[in-house]
Amino acid sequence: MRKVRWASVWTVVGACVVALAMLWVVLRGRVWAWIPFFLAAGVAVREIRYLQRSRRPADAGFDERRRGGPDA
Repeated sequence: MRKVRWASVWTVVGACVVALAMLWVVLRGRVWAWIPFFLAAGVAVREIRYLQRSRRPADAGFDERRRGGPDA
């Protein structure tokens, strides 16, 4: 069983809350809220991808080797 990275999980939750709040503000007619919406959504997507990559085994059986590894 792998250790849960709670800091990353809370970052995803917080970014989703901010993104939803900014989407609500955009729907209320404030055009400036698109900027923090996209920033928060980007942070959430980045952290989700980080969590997915960290759960993958070192050699996942793909055709290509991992970049930056010891035998790169």
